[in-house]
Formats: sequence, structure tokens, C-alpha cells
Amino acid sequence: MRESERKDIASQLKRYLSSRRSVWGDIAFRLQHRAEDRVDGTIADENVQAGSKFLETKAEGVKAAGKEAMESEMKAADRAQAASHDEQPNIERSSMGSNEDYEKRLQGKSIRYRTPSTSFEQASLFDDSAARGDTFDLSGEDLDSLAKRVAECRRCPLWEERTRTVFSNGSKRARLMFVGEAPGREEDLQGLPFVGRAGKLLTKILDSVGLARDEVYITNILKCRPPNNRDPNEEEVRACEPYLARQIELLKPVLICALGRVAAQNLLKTNASLSVLRGGIHYYNDTRVIVTYHPAALLRNPHLKRSAWEDIKLVRKIYDEEIAGEE
Repeated sequence: MRESERKDIASQLKRYLSSRRSVWGDIAFRLQHRAEDRVDGTIADENVQAGSKFLETKAEGVKAAGKEAMESEMKAADRAQAASHDEQPNIERSSMGSNEDYEKRLQGKSIRYRTPSTSFEQASLFDDSAARGDTFDLSGEDLDSLAKRVAECRRCPLWEERTRTVFSNGSKRARLMFVGEAPGREEDLQGLPFVGRAGKLLTKILDSVGLARDEVYITNILKCRPPNNRDPNEEEVRACEPYLARQIELLKPVLICALGRVAAQNLLKTNASLSVLRGGIHYYNDTRVIVTYHPAALLRNPHLKRSAWEDIKLVRKIYDEEIAGEE
């Protein structure tokens, strides 16, 4: 092979490989440089010929490796984004200006919320335990003893008007958890979550993707019914939050489905609207969170059922993937 031909092939190889970001490309790139440095010897001939053959026979391999490298970079970017959420889990409206700016900033992003303490120790907000130096420690409670603590709870004024506390329903071994906002009238009477009209619709929704109520775990942000089914206020949410945090800690679900705006906003500690939160994958600590409509909203607005169907299919898909990954 003439020296000019060797240099021409080497030059083509260099241009081709410089545009490829892959392990194979790096190896061949070094091979080409070695060939250029020794164009007057046998090694140069062999290396340039090998490089030429590489171009012909490994093109598809280079492309595949490049795709793998790109996917790796995307995963690294996802991890970096998740880390940024750890550092600043919520974007406050006050720092973002208008509501429109706030929601635009959040659109398409995952929200990750981490609880401040795994044992969730905190002073009681509504008795004199703080003055006595006591802490509200639930770290030693299992689900049964936690339910008893809830039944006796007086941490907020809702206890004065409740008929029964509403702790949970479903399997204690479930890996899929549904969280609503608060009990309604029927739930307050029966002491179980989602037993009214909205609860019956939830049962049908679960059945549509092959899930039964007794194989999932259902609970609420609040364990007592707010008057006239109003939205929970801040002090009620703070009073009940340690119970929910302990439920999640004990159950260790692979996926949480937040039913409605109130549940999603309080789980993720965000003010983002339901339209922003739906369709994305968020995180409560390291547990994935999917947001969908509350069944009561579907009863009021039947046209939302198609969107809810897409949400529940996503829930089923991710749940199956997580369970398969554990086997």
C-alpha cells in the first residue's frame, strides 16, 4: 500500500471516529494514531488495514456503543436531577413570582420529597408535651399498635367531631399503596377508607387493571373527617403526618398512587396543580409516586375517566416492573 493511500485511509478513519463517542471508537482512534506515527513500517500497514476493516465491519457496533453511551449520559443526568431535588425538594411560589411561572418551572419535572427523620420524632402540636420535653415518637410502633394510637389521637381539633378514626384498608403485606385526602361521611361511620360512592369507583378502577382491594393498601392524609368534607388545613395535616410517614415506613411500598390534588401536594410538599403533577414519576423518599384524580372527581366529571385510565395503566406497569425487579 502506498504511503499516500495509508495517510488517506488514516485521515478518513480519524474524521469518522472523532464524531463517535464510544469505547470502540476510542480504541480505533488510538489505533489510527499509532498507524500515522509509523507509516514507514510494517506495523503501520497492519494497523491502517485493521482500521480500514474496522470501518467496514464495526460500523453498526460503533453506533450501538454510541447509543449505549448516550443512554448512560441520560441516566447520569436523571441522577443529577434527582440530586438537585434532594437539595431543594420544593419550589416555593413566593420565589417564583406568578402562579403561571411556578407551574411552568415544574412542568415535566419529577418532585422528590424526603422526610426530615425516619423515626419522625417531633413535639406534639396540640398538648403540653413540648413543655414537658416529650417527643411524638412512633418508631417502635407496628401497624396494629399504630392504628390504636390513631384511635386515641387528640393531636388536632378534628377528634371532637369524629365518629370513628379511619386508619387503613387492605393488606399489611401490600407493595402498592393508595393515599387519598381524608375520610368522608361513610368512612367516618364505618371506620374504613373509600367505602362510599368514590370508594366503589376506586374498587372498579383497581379491578380494571387486575388488582383487588385486599392486595393493595389504602389510607388517607388525614385519619379523621374534616367538617363538611372540606380540604384539610395545615395544622390537621401536620398533626396526622407522622402517622402516614410511619405507615409508609412500615409497609415499604414499591409504588404510591396519590389520589387527587390534596393527597399529592401533601405527600410531595408542593403547591403544583394536579395537571402539572399527573403523568410524571415523583418520589417520596426513594418510593415512586404516581398522581391521578380522586375517584370523587371522576364522579363529578366523567370526562376525566379516560385520563384516569391512562394513569392507572401507568401505575400497573410501574408496579409490575418494580416487583419483577425484586425477583
